[in-house]
Amino acid sequence: MLNGKIRIVVAGASGYIGKALIPRLLAKFPEAEITAFSRSPQESEDPRIIWKTCDLFSLKSLEESLPGEIDLALYLVHSMGPTAALDQGSFADYDLILADNFSKAIQRTKVRQVIYLGGLIPKSAELSLHLQSRLEVEQIFHEYRLPTTIFRAGLILGDNGSSFQILLKLVKRLPIMACPRWTQNLTTPVDLLTVLNTFVACALEPSAIGQTYDLAGCRPISYMRMMQETARRLGIRRIFVRVPVFTPTLSRLWVSLITQTSKDLVYPLVESLEHQMVAREDHLYDSASLGREYFDLLDKASMKTHAGKKTNPFRARRKTVRSVQRLPLPNGRNAEWVKDQYIEWLPRFMRPLVRVQTSGQNVSFSVVGRRPVLLDLAFSPERSGPDRQLFYIIKGWLVADANRGRLEFRVVLNRRFVLAAIHDFRPALPWYVYRYTQAALHGFVMHAFGRHLRSIANLAKPDPN
Repeated sequence: MLNGKIRIVVAGASGYIGKALIPRLLAKFPEAEITAFSRSPQESEDPRIIWKTCDLFSLKSLEESLPGEIDLALYLVHSMGPTAALDQGSFADYDLILADNFSKAIQRTKVRQVIYLGGLIPKSAELSLHLQSRLEVEQIFHEYRLPTTIFRAGLILGDNGSSFQILLKLVKRLPIMACPRWTQNLTTPVDLLTVLNTFVACALEPSAIGQTYDLAGCRPISYMRMMQETARRLGIRRIFVRVPVFTPTLSRLWVSLITQTSKDLVYPLVESLEHQMVAREDHLYDSASLGREYFDLLDKASMKTHAGKKTNPFRARRKTVRSVQRLPLPNGRNAEWVKDQYIEWLPRFMRPLVRVQTSGQNVSFSVVGRRPVLLDLAFSPERSGPDRQLFYIIKGWLVADANRGRLEFRVVLNRRFVLAAIHDFRPALPWYVYRYTQAALHGFVMHAFGRHLRSIANLAKPDPN
């Protein structure tokens, strides 16, 4: 706390949870100053709210946007939407970079508490990619030893909530609904108001720091029963037919088609619904919630469906590329070692198609001799460290003039993996030519580099005999 004023940062503040939460935080802390991060420009008439357009994929942008001292930080970020005109990577790896940047930057502010909203984690040994990603973000906060309070929630009933909107659209648009096997799974949904009230109650409460809470709004209920109750609440008649032969792939396609929702959002969510998503009774923030019924939650929720349009929607910059590959990291190695391996391995792998030359730690790609230069990578020692190595993509025939591209190697998840990531690259080639030539070649090269790292890791393993 600086000069008696509580300083709060909300990452993902323009989302439906963030926007609803900010007024409640100000009601609890009237003298607070809230720095609200969004990918798109936002405005507020309240002088206590400072909106900042911040690229969380850029550690430098984040460091420049954060206040020097922070009391409370709320992390309400996910990346299941477009981040560039061309995304080459998993949203789970994107989430790792975002959480790692946020943790690295926030650690320097001596923050008193971080609040993170993740997903309910089933007891199943195999998690969906979506739930695995939520758990990995938790691990990032723990690795940085931040004073974190973690909340886990399943489906949140609230206006503009993505999962609830999908459910409403299915119920409203289908007179006869085919219900795959996963619709019999149990879950514990929660209403938005309960989520908001819980966050506010735990904000800067010492007893909540270091805790992981499950949120539930009612007793466990199956997804099919939820749709039946929702139809009854809407006053419409619907017929539900159990169809055990529906595969997960068909389910995802069907839900995306009927609800007209992006597959980037639907696919991970439907995969998660294949598990029993029930809050753990011994980890509940409010055990009294299990005495309520799902119908009680519907009384608090808006039953309107929306076309998916948002105020000031994020639009990826034209012809920008983000590409992230998760590679194995041999024991005892760091990002600096990976970068050195890349510089040493790349010229051998690309010969004779492309000539790769190194000058110190800079890398240059050309066709014949030194000219013409296709790409120049300039190493940035001041923005690099043992666990993060950064190159700027500065020039070359394959680079557009208005380019802010960078390549990084970043160690994550208890040093088990390294992420090879390209951000904000703008190609000079015509867009469709680029997608099927240079972009495809980059993916092939990184896949081969991953095999190279894996072979080193296997050689380093002790012989069991």
